[in-house]
Amino acid sequence: MTSAAKIVERLTGAAGLSVMPAADLVTLLRDTFSYAGLSDADAAVAADVAGHGTLHGSDAHGAVQMPLYIAGLLDGTIKSKPNIAISGHLPCCKVMDADHALGLVAGQKAIDAAIEMAKTYGMGAVAVRRSSHNGTAGYFSERAAAHGLIGMAFTNAMPAIAPTGSTEALLGTNPIGAAFPLPGRDPIVLDMATSVVARSRIRAMQALGKPLPEGWAIDAEGRPTTDPAVAVKGSVLPIGGPKGYALALMVELLCSALSDAEPGFQVIYENMEKRPSNIAQFYMAMNPEGFVPRDRYEARAAHVADVIVKAKPVAGGEPPRLPGARGHAANRKARADGVAITDNLANALKNVARLIESRAA
Repeated sequence: MTSAAKIVERLTGAAGLSVMPAADLVTLLRDTFSYAGLSDADAAVAADVAGHGTLHGSDAHGAVQMPLYIAGLLDGTIKSKPNIAISGHLPCCKVMDADHALGLVAGQKAIDAAIEMAKTYGMGAVAVRRSSHNGTAGYFSERAAAHGLIGMAFTNAMPAIAPTGSTEALLGTNPIGAAFPLPGRDPIVLDMATSVVARSRIRAMQALGKPLPEGWAIDAEGRPTTDPAVAVKGSVLPIGGPKGYALALMVELLCSALSDAEPGFQVIYENMEKRPSNIAQFYMAMNPEGFVPRDRYEARAAHVADVIVKAKPVAGGEPPRLPGARGHAANRKARADGVAITDNLANALKNVARLIESRAA
């Protein structure tokens, strides 16, 4: 196994770069996960998932979450060698007990199980309990789309959103991921929080000492705030007011009620309290051929996509962009030209280096 000193040196060196080859970043993530106790196979999966958000252009998701993952693995609140078990009473419905596994790994196992069921039965769904942060929902739904399937991924999270009419944060930002394959081109990929902004963005703004835009958050008394330090103690606003609150509640029920898991308002991330976070997730795959012949689905989906991207733009603007298009373009650029090491990413890599150095001392 790579020594602590060597991993620290590589993490610190990467943090000092302006640009890093994408393959090198993923390799560094893999080796860091290996150092933290994951098997070679699981470390490769975790690196692939953790790198996804970064390679797709996000500065608030992806590798910037490495301190959360590595702290949990080093503390043992996230198990490096869990006993993951899948059970169920119906052919296309399963429940996974992740045994406090790294959510990146448990999530891939769950969506892969859903994919195999969908290939056989037309649909497949896996509800997951006792998991942890799973990265980006878009990764898992896009994985199903790579098999020609429609993919969906949901996760609950620690409290961040107050139900409309309340000042008490009870629901997580509860992301929704969905992907629809298109013939011969990138899939349509939806990856969004049910809040105006992901809470990680607010923490990132806090770390950078920047104020929040108006309309992102309220304080603990329900008053609007642009102070990120105040916002993290209050609530993030849901998208579309009560509509976003309802979507967050829908995700909560899909994840925790179907897996018989603790609700999101009992979730606390491992780096905030040294105990398993007990996050719940829900993954689904659907085979278009269970509904219509493949060529008919592809023709209809492609037609819808074509009409949208050719729609008349606003004055001086560009035509509409399909969901996921910006991420696909960012991924291709990152793989061709390298990943920009932003301040957020550099800080995350340095924080992981400090974690490893302190544990090894």
